[in-house]
Amino acid sequence: MLCALIALANTVGWVFGLPVLVSVLPSLPKMVPATTLLLVLATASLACQARALPLRVPALCFGAAAALLGLTMALGHLFKLPIGPFLAAAFGSQSAISLSSTFTSLVFMGLGISLSLFALRRSAVLAQAAAMAVFLVSLLNASVYFFRDTFLFEVLPGQGVAITTTLSALMLSVGVLFLQPRHGIMAAVTSDLPAIRIARRLLLSAVLVPLGLGIGVTLALKAELYDAVSALPLLVWGTIVVFTVIIWRLCLQLHEVEVARQHAEAEVRRAMHELHAADQRKDVFLATLAHELRNPLAPIKATAQLLGRTGATDPEHLRRMSGIIERQVDHLVNLVEDLMDVSRVRSGQIALEQAPVDLNSVIGAAHEQVRPLIERRHHALRIDAPAHPVWVLGDGKRLVQVLANLLNNAAKYTPPNGKLYLTLRAHGRQAEIAVRDDGAGIEAALLPSVFEMFTQAALTPERSEGGLGMGLALVKRLTEMHGGSVRADSAGAGRGSTFTVVLPLVDPASLEPD
Repeated sequence: MLCALIALANTVGWVFGLPVLVSVLPSLPKMVPATTLLLVLATASLACQARALPLRVPALCFGAAAALLGLTMALGHLFKLPIGPFLAAAFGSQSAISLSSTFTSLVFMGLGISLSLFALRRSAVLAQAAAMAVFLVSLLNASVYFFRDTFLFEVLPGQGVAITTTLSALMLSVGVLFLQPRHGIMAAVTSDLPAIRIARRLLLSAVLVPLGLGIGVTLALKAELYDAVSALPLLVWGTIVVFTVIIWRLCLQLHEVEVARQHAEAEVRRAMHELHAADQRKDVFLATLAHELRNPLAPIKATAQLLGRTGATDPEHLRRMSGIIERQVDHLVNLVEDLMDVSRVRSGQIALEQAPVDLNSVIGAAHEQVRPLIERRHHALRIDAPAHPVWVLGDGKRLVQVLANLLNNAAKYTPPNGKLYLTLRAHGRQAEIAVRDDGAGIEAALLPSVFEMFTQAALTPERSEGGLGMGLALVKRLTEMHGGSVRADSAGAGRGSTFTVVLPLVDPASLEPD
């Protein structure tokens, strides 16, 4: 939009003879109508491609026209030929029929080529490289206006280029660079990656630092703060100092980014390892589940077939067959209840019915549940608990489930004729229940994961007493729901294990309503 306004202002200036619209200062070069035409073509091509629905054909036509006209004007200067109504300007004089300078012609030819490549959807890298070249030479050209009284102004081509032309070329080149900011060479400075953000700061410093130092040195030189011979060393030294500080700081930031990246990669590797381990435990669990479901179904099927063949004439025989079916169905029910409990706990659907509970009664109820298994495997269970009540606030049914699971595991993983110990102690404001056995024990590498889902199934899938490896996971979650904690200790495989549940004590009197 600004480029279009510059072109319009220049046209009005030539038509109505307003020098201020043709050149910023009378002593500076003028922007001739030929340049206005080039500016209009390039601006039109850029505008067509910057729309939400790019007009590719018009954009290509305008861009190609700007490139061809710029090339034609450059050749006109080279061979001293008139181009349509325009003529090569005599040195130092410009008129409405003057050709754009060679520099201007080549700049707009580069912009036209870049815009045409974008319209053709061809190499974004080549198109952006051409626009970058235009930007850099235009920036150099703009700098000569600060050195009009020096030799630099005489050797640079900017002496025949209007400052409005230079500014227009700078704006157009920036617009072309951002036509596709996420592609080509622009992807190196528009990405949101931390390293790219740091690189953007360095790139900005590379532009602003020399420019700022150069302006400062020039102003100081004009103020005669030092002689011209000292200006160059001061500029070089200042640039080195500033860039050293900037690059050093950015290197520290890159170091932090690299450390964070390595940490993130380590976390990803750890997560992948945990996912792989969880996947393996899931596979073992599914195999164990199939095995556990098949075990009770086989005797149920065999008993049903036997009943079908022999009939139900013998009451004793019928009672024995019914007992087999009942035990196996109970086993199936327990499996399903474990699965449902795990699902409820994981989804937060279990609501505790909390009330003051004496842990002595919890121990007694858990013992009654596990007594058949303990007697069948001929274990000796020793219970050591204080004679007085030990009160906690909790759901008695769920606390019994916690201790029953621990006793059940101890009985299953201890060879026949083993010894089991259950102790209850109160320490300060906490109650501590420990279930110890002299059975299979736990390897040190497996201790951290014994409370994870399905881990027990992975440890000993061949155990004869069954189970899905969810008991300890339930123990942990139910204990934590009561505000307590549970830990496992073992001296190693074959050396027994101890599971300790810690729960906060409560004074029943403090819970009674006033």
